[in-house]
Amino acid sequence: MRRALTTFDAVCLGVNAVVGSGIYLFPGTLASALGPASIGAWLLTGLLCLPLALTFAELGKGEERTGGPFRYAELAFGNGVAFVVGWLAWVTSLVSWAAVASALPSYLAAFVPALSTGAPALVVSASVVLGLAGLNVVGVKPGARLMDALTVLKLLPLAVFVGVGLFAARGGGFRPVAPHGFSALPGMALMTLFAYQGFEVVGVPSGEVAEPRRVVPRAVLVSLLFPALLYMLVQTVFVGAGSPAGEAPLVAAAERFLGPSGRVLLGLGGLVSMLGYSAGTALCTPRYLQALAEERLVPAWLARPHARFQTPAVAIVASSVVTLVLLFVLRFESLVDLAALAVLGQYLASSAALVRLGRGAMRALGGVSVLVSLLFGAQGELRQVALLAVLTLAGAAVALATRLSPDRPGPSAG
Repeated sequence: MRRALTTFDAVCLGVNAVVGSGIYLFPGTLASALGPASIGAWLLTGLLCLPLALTFAELGKGEERTGGPFRYAELAFGNGVAFVVGWLAWVTSLVSWAAVASALPSYLAAFVPALSTGAPALVVSASVVLGLAGLNVVGVKPGARLMDALTVLKLLPLAVFVGVGLFAARGGGFRPVAPHGFSALPGMALMTLFAYQGFEVVGVPSGEVAEPRRVVPRAVLVSLLFPALLYMLVQTVFVGAGSPAGEAPLVAAAERFLGPSGRVLLGLGGLVSMLGYSAGTALCTPRYLQALAEERLVPAWLARPHARFQTPAVAIVASSVVTLVLLFVLRFESLVDLAALAVLGQYLASSAALVRLGRGAMRALGGVSVLVSLLFGAQGELRQVALLAVLTLAGAAVALATRLSPDRPGPSAG
């Protein structure tokens, strides 16, 4: 594989994965529950995520292969635990990609209503999946360039919202600080965790990053710290402007102090945010499958690179086909929490890996991260844990079939 990804690419990958729909949806709920203290919910969750980000940064210093959390678990615990981590990371990434792709046409309703529902919406969603798959087969750099551009573009509306909104904020909007008390703070902080998840993907394409031992740790930390600052500023503007809660709180808030142009700007921001997330997921998701195939935990031919472009073409095509199937046959709203719970599994496994591999202060850091992961994971529901177990068993069946089958040359990738 070619090491074509730069520091900027790695930072955009992480920031793009973190800054998504959460910041467009949560400010209203947070403000209703906590008032001005909602700004502190973002700060609290960011502080709780900091040891997790430091854990991934430390682990990233010692790994140059593709796979991220899969590789960390492999180094510390062997193929058994690593397979569970890698398999669930791949499956839940597919679910997340399909869910976002299916929701994307709804963001077109304000601009092209005919494409937002029914068969035209499915065509739009499928076209996004297929287009991104083709772009990533051609090369990791074209896919990364598109992701970089979409990351910058989706941050611009939020920057305008903050830059103009800080002048529109009224001091009286910040009093009283906690009109309903602080009892809702723990629950709200746990909810905001979902808006912080994503920094863990930075190390996934390490095999295609130039100088990954230096680049990945820095990019992981920027991918947490920059969104944390942005989230607190956005919430500050939302509270100070006295904006109401609703299905699209930032859009309504922007319309308050920017007029109709604010609604259009933030509406476009939401659309670009969905496209950016899809671009980042299209780049990362096949790399989980590639790492599993390289260790022959799934059929080895899935790791076969394209003869010309040197990308994991078979893994890209396989991941995209499964995403399309999910897109057409399932509803995804109920699986969002499942995907978040599986990400917490990656956090727990990686934190435990640092406890196993680290020394002194780094081992202590891993211990703190284990506790934080358990704190968040305790919020999962039994049915979600049961579904994760079913998905794990399905993966175990694939791994067993792979081990029992004779090695055969896989299909050509170009």
